[in-house]
Amino acid sequence: MTDTATRSVLVLGGGTRLPRALRAHGCHVVYGGTLAEFGPGHRDACDEALLLSGDDGDAWLDRALALHKSVPFDRVVTVRERFLTTAARIRDALGLQGDPLRTVLLLKDKALMREALADAPGTPAVRAALMHAPGDLAAFADRAGLPVVLKPRDGSGSQGIHILRGAEDVERAARLVAAMPDALLAEEFLDGPEYSVESFSRAGEHQVLAVTEKFTGDNAVEIGHVVPARIDTARHEALVSATRAFLDAVALTEGPAHTEIIVTSRGPRVVESHNRPGGDGIIDLVREVTGADVRDLLAAHVAGVRLPARSGTAAAAATWFLTAPPGLVTEVTGWEAAAASPGVVHTDPDAAPGDTVPELGGSEDRCGSVIAVGETPDEALARARAAITEVRVTTRPVPGEEATAR
Repeated sequence: MTDTATRSVLVLGGGTRLPRALRAHGCHVVYGGTLAEFGPGHRDACDEALLLSGDDGDAWLDRALALHKSVPFDRVVTVRERFLTTAARIRDALGLQGDPLRTVLLLKDKALMREALADAPGTPAVRAALMHAPGDLAAFADRAGLPVVLKPRDGSGSQGIHILRGAEDVERAARLVAAMPDALLAEEFLDGPEYSVESFSRAGEHQVLAVTEKFTGDNAVEIGHVVPARIDTARHEALVSATRAFLDAVALTEGPAHTEIIVTSRGPRVVESHNRPGGDGIIDLVREVTGADVRDLLAAHVAGVRLPARSGTAAAAATWFLTAPPGLVTEVTGWEAAAASPGVVHTDPDAAPGDTVPELGGSEDRCGSVIAVGETPDEALARARAAITEVRVTTRPVPGEEATAR
């Protein structure tokens, strides 16, 4: 790799914090994204831009390889889910440092991940099977016992997850398998509290930044988080140990990771992981509590420097999401009151009159969120949950039902 002052870095997708941090360390930054997401802030955050019309991986690979001939990249990085595989393909093609494509595919494809972990030391197996045909689902349910989880083999944001609790659920879900053979994974139902471990790795050494406690609603959709998790030392150590064993098993060596774990009666079980920061505002919660932002850590790592230790501004931070009854949104009120509530440091409205609220089936179906801080996790949680109750989203019902507000 060249000297820090001349290192050229291709940043795929995302906002301006990562490219700005890279430039602050003397790197030459090429931002890669779509024209629609390239705003005025990006113009000041990068030296050059590679803009394409979409996210097609083959197109990005071809253009990046062509650009590399005139602007040789030393590194290719991203913190966006949709660019993780593309970034790895470019790195592999150019022989650049970073997590290889195989590691990224193991994290993206849950069926491959389960196969790879079957015999990995320190990572207790979770019964799972890829669904090739409708009959596979009933057969798996007979082996594993109900309830069973059915989910996309390559999914994120809690989208498309179905918890099958009875024979009728299995029969209905078999139609999904028929429509999408080899695209869905069945797993045993893991019963217990949910957490995620936020980490940053350097040369295979995994530094745990925080443990997040998670709260879920209908269809396993996440509706809240708090950092730090309300756990004792023994559980914290068990979660950290499970995370490190998992990241070693998939050969992740550098950068951020967001590893989701359920603690069952048999101990921690990894649900999934991603080689990117946690979404849903978790990156902000970690920064509030620890002072560390993984985008800054990634920029410093790529530039070959170490950031000084930083302190957080709060002892605890929590986010809570707004959900609303399905229907056409006719009125939204209360965000000003939510923003003025005790401890609230950020609000994110995500529904407006004219929008349609679907049944809660994934992260994109929520209607906004707040972040609050406190002296304890309980206080931060209570403040976030109290603030979100200030907001009312009124929806117009289907014919024959009364109007609702939440």
